[in-house]
Amino acid sequence: MKEHKLYRKIRSRTVLVFFVCLIGIGGAAYHICQLSAQTQKEQARYTARAASRRIEAQINKYLVVADILKKLVEDGYEIGPDEFQNMSKFMMDDGGVIEGIEYAPDGIVEEVYPEETNRAAIGLNFFENPERKEEAGLAKSSGQYTIAGPFELAQGGTGALILDPIYLDRENRDESFWGFSVLVLNWNTFLEEVGLDKMESSGYHYRIWHTSPNTGEKVIIAKCEDMEMDQAIQVICTVPNDTWYFEIQVGEGWITSGQKFLAGLCTIIISIIIAFGYWQYAFVQYQKKIHNEELEKAAKKARSANEAKTRFLFNMSHDIRTPMNAILGFTEIAEKNVDNPDIVKDSLGKVKVAGKELLDLINEVLNISRIESGTLKPVMEQADLGDLGRTMGLLFEQSMADKGIRLDIENDLRDCKVVCDMKHMREICVNLLANAQKFTPEGGHVLFSVSQKERVEEKSSVYEIRICDNGIGMSEKFQRKQFELFEREEGEEVAGIEGTGLGLPIVKRLVDMLDGEITCHSKKGEGTSYTLRFVLEEAEKEDTCTQDSGIETDRASAEFEGIHALLVEDNELNREIALYMLQEMKFRTDTAENGARAVEKVKASLEDPYDIIFMDVQMPVMNGYEATRAIRNLENHSLAEVPVVAMTANAFEEDKRNAAAAGMNGHIAKPVEIQKLVEAVRQVLQ
Repeated sequence: MKEHKLYRKIRSRTVLVFFVCLIGIGGAAYHICQLSAQTQKEQARYTARAASRRIEAQINKYLVVADILKKLVEDGYEIGPDEFQNMSKFMMDDGGVIEGIEYAPDGIVEEVYPEETNRAAIGLNFFENPERKEEAGLAKSSGQYTIAGPFELAQGGTGALILDPIYLDRENRDESFWGFSVLVLNWNTFLEEVGLDKMESSGYHYRIWHTSPNTGEKVIIAKCEDMEMDQAIQVICTVPNDTWYFEIQVGEGWITSGQKFLAGLCTIIISIIIAFGYWQYAFVQYQKKIHNEELEKAAKKARSANEAKTRFLFNMSHDIRTPMNAILGFTEIAEKNVDNPDIVKDSLGKVKVAGKELLDLINEVLNISRIESGTLKPVMEQADLGDLGRTMGLLFEQSMADKGIRLDIENDLRDCKVVCDMKHMREICVNLLANAQKFTPEGGHVLFSVSQKERVEEKSSVYEIRICDNGIGMSEKFQRKQFELFEREEGEEVAGIEGTGLGLPIVKRLVDMLDGEITCHSKKGEGTSYTLRFVLEEAEKEDTCTQDSGIETDRASAEFEGIHALLVEDNELNREIALYMLQEMKFRTDTAENGARAVEKVKASLEDPYDIIFMDVQMPVMNGYEATRAIRNLENHSLAEVPVVAMTANAFEEDKRNAAAAGMNGHIAKPVEIQKLVEAVRQVLQ
């Protein structure tokens, strides 16, 4: 979970770095684009100003031509039609910009040149013509030349007029106005001459306009074909009696779509590269951190394992030495009192009790080992949960009664036949009831109840097992660690009560293995209550369920008298003990010290074949599994089918399965008890 949070944090920071870079680099790209646009604007402004200067220069050049007629009139010369035609011929330019020259006394055109192309303009009154009267009036009143147009000329085509006013007395212009000297300009040729047509081919869009003096409206003087001018800059061009506004911009805009796309693409790519670089760096640091944490965990786990090993050895040393001390001590007492049967019998009984405690301790350690290693697996079978309560009563009712404790067994089951791991459920209950008996004083009360709760599926229900007592209870501190290995309650109340500290850890691990739940409620001085909950499936009604009816302790041995048995055991002491038991049960017994010797004896037993073989597993030369397989493969079928019972210290479920897989018919775990031996022999021989 912590690793996932760290990884999510790295991802969040990487996204944050990406967006920060996107904003920062995007801002920088925008600034660069603005600088580029500003540079282009300055270049465009310079281009527009240069064009304006060329316009002014060209207009002034043509005014010099117009001034020739003006000066002659103002100096008092009378210019006749022939003189006008001759003079105008020399005033025309070679570039074709001056399309005509007009002579307009009182503002009315009387003479034109060349006459053949401009005859239609004769008689035109500038002060009355709607398109010309504004500029004509302005030129007359100001005394400065004025440009009129461009517009449709009376003689045809598009052109502009330079109206140069003539006064006989410039000091008294209102009374001495004579008329106009007019130049007719071919406007398109004029624009080409000043180079405006080249601006569009250079990538610029332009528009020249001025404001009508009468209406105030914008009047376009010149423009390019593409009129998208939403980002234009403006340059003022001053001409006499008017102000022209020169608007210009780059054709695709100061910042083109391609530039915007490239800037955006570069911004995204650079942001991704930086974010990816950060992610790689952060991920490497994250891996290093995780690696260091794992190393620290491993070191901590190793230290913890070492401490647990030390604690385990310390506890085991104490717990093993306690029963061993009793065994050795009472054995010595028995040896010194061989002539006193009562003392010998009492000592041997206590040796047996101590030996059983030692065996229980070893079994608990082995159980914990198998559970921790994962080799212990649940074995599901059909069973009767009602028998669980009866079995607990058989096992504990008498021993609790001897201690003065009342044991109550309660069953509240609608469907008692279920599919469960009865063996391990019984082990859980035995451990908890043993604790209840151990920590409940005389006069106390213990309750064991099995009940069926809510149904969770069509054929499954929740089953609840409760073990309650009114004993000494547990402290809150111990309750928090009661399922940890080798933990024991401390205090005067538990002083002298023996325990390994393994019972409750085994219970918890078995409950978890069976997918159950265990809860505990306890209070010091008031008692303890454990609740177990399991979801179990109901068994089929017609099937016979496994019954748990306790262990029969029949010591009758007459039925085994004369049965020929082979005991295979490599350990001399174990062989001696087992041989004694079999002889007590009236078996005719032969022995073999290993599996190979046992196979030889079976082969040689044709005249007096063995009825049963008790086979140890771990032996030198040939182990019990190999020996059993060799016997099963004998050519003589009667010898090959002799029953073989494993008699071994390998006491787990997988050991039983391994024995069956090798061809054995039964399994007895060491140390061997008479009643279990009797039961196993009966089952095999039947």
